[in-house]
Amino acid sequence: MIHLYHMDGIAFIISFVLLLMVLSLKKRVQHLQNLIVSRGIASQKEVLGSALSAEGFASTTPQISEQAEQPLTPRSDIPEKQNPFEAFAEWAREDWLMKLGALLLLIGFGWLVRYAFLNNWIGPAGRITLGVAAGVVFLIVGWWRIQRFINQGSVFLALGSGVVLLSIFAARFLYDFFTPLSAMAIMFLSVVFVALASVKFQVRSLSLVSLALAGVVPILTHSPTSDYIGLFTYLLVVVVGATWIVALTGWRVLTPASLVLVTIYSMQHLIGFVTTDKDVLLLFAYAFTGVFFLTNVIGSVRSSKEDPLTDALTAGGVGLFLLVWIMQTAPSEWQSLLLVSWMIVFSMGAFLVFRATQKRVPFFAYAAVSIALLAAATAAELDGPMLTIAYTLESACISLVLYAALRDVKIALMSTFLLAAPAALSIESFMARVWRTHILHDHFFVLLLFAGVLLGLGLFFTAHLRKKELPGGNELYAMSSALLIAGSFYAYALLWLSLHAAFQNDDMAVMLSLAVYTIIGILCYFYRGEEHGKYVQGYGGVLLGFVVGRLLIVDVWNMALTGRIITFFLIGILLMSTAFLWKKQSNDTTFISHN
Repeated sequence: MIHLYHMDGIAFIISFVLLLMVLSLKKRVQHLQNLIVSRGIASQKEVLGSALSAEGFASTTPQISEQAEQPLTPRSDIPEKQNPFEAFAEWAREDWLMKLGALLLLIGFGWLVRYAFLNNWIGPAGRITLGVAAGVVFLIVGWWRIQRFINQGSVFLALGSGVVLLSIFAARFLYDFFTPLSAMAIMFLSVVFVALASVKFQVRSLSLVSLALAGVVPILTHSPTSDYIGLFTYLLVVVVGATWIVALTGWRVLTPASLVLVTIYSMQHLIGFVTTDKDVLLLFAYAFTGVFFLTNVIGSVRSSKEDPLTDALTAGGVGLFLLVWIMQTAPSEWQSLLLVSWMIVFSMGAFLVFRATQKRVPFFAYAAVSIALLAAATAAELDGPMLTIAYTLESACISLVLYAALRDVKIALMSTFLLAAPAALSIESFMARVWRTHILHDHFFVLLLFAGVLLGLGLFFTAHLRKKELPGGNELYAMSSALLIAGSFYAYALLWLSLHAAFQNDDMAVMLSLAVYTIIGILCYFYRGEEHGKYVQGYGGVLLGFVVGRLLIVDVWNMALTGRIITFFLIGILLMSTAFLWKKQSNDTTFISHN
């Protein structure tokens, strides 16, 4: 008796959720009908007959006979409106009498069945048979009605599959009928029937409902033991079925939805709550990743339009799914090799899609995933200064490879923002204690390499920008100049730290450093290039201002008197020499103008 009360409550809650799910299809169908009328595909009489017939499902006096109605053929080329955040009040207001009547009918039927069970009018086998038979009847009626009226047929199909699932669940939970495998097979067949109807009659929302019902099936089998290999085998079958639907219909939204379903069942393994069969389940994770990747790539190739949101969500989700599985379950000595292998797969697949379709969204999405996998593989093997060096080289190679593949300076320059990660790691190299006694060490090569990479990339892209006129050239030139400025900053810092490590006398190191900065500043300040010369001159002026400002604010107080005299004399002589340089350039300019 107590079990019946509990089961009655569970059945009511699940039934109510299913009712809300399937009745929400009404709004989508109404949108389809409005589009059909606006395009002149169906007459007003046909749509009116469909609407009145839908209302006749809840009333006893239909206004139009079904013989006079014309069927509305669903169109696959009419997009269904997608807005998961619609107001609930708007949904409840449409056909609220039909929805309220269906809810009351469902509640009354549940109480009737409960009363019959309590009085033992129907035996256990009869109860389960009655529930399954009712579900099958709903499925048949749904298949028949969906041929004329999409909304009614979708409701009956989803309701029928839900009734079958609940009946089999009751058989397992209350009476221990069926085995877990046979119960799963029966429930899965009802879900497959709904999926077939969604494909045949081109109802995308019904395919999502079938996927959700398929995800609930393993929970409703009420298995006494945990068979994770069998569970993931079932999920793989579901994912392959969803892939088949995507291939037939082009509904790519099923791919991220399937990924969410698999991730939910993987959470207990990824957080370490369950460690059983992790080696075998990792192979399943590879299989899921391959299916999702191929589905998304093939969908991108076959689709006539780009879907940036779906591509980004799928690529990011697949990459994160694979990364977490490898880092949590794979042996530590194999993690980097596995990540690099999948990085090659993703990068090659993204490049082939770009070459075949010229679509950049999937290319960038899976290129970003490949970069993330490469970074994770590098971090798994290296740490400290060696990790910074590796990240620096990888970031530079990515920018050059992107330019070689796409021949797009702007995209290649944008990719240099990847250097922000090794730049953050290089901060440790500025403050390393080893600078107090040694020059050549790991941190020295970190700064040297980073300065060389920044200067090299800046010169490379600046040279290419000078060869061709590109839209937004000033902006691109500013980005390449920023690389040069950042590279010079690292070079100056390296010189400063190296001289302080080489000389025990800090005044000597400061004097030599400022002298080099002054010479570079003078050369830049008197640069007379034909193009963008004013930017170089501005850079030289800022550098000279830094030297003079440090002398007057910092070094005048910190240096010993002897070092202060020598430094001020040296910098003063260098600055005074500019008078002769300026005079020479002025004379040359005057001579050229007279001639």
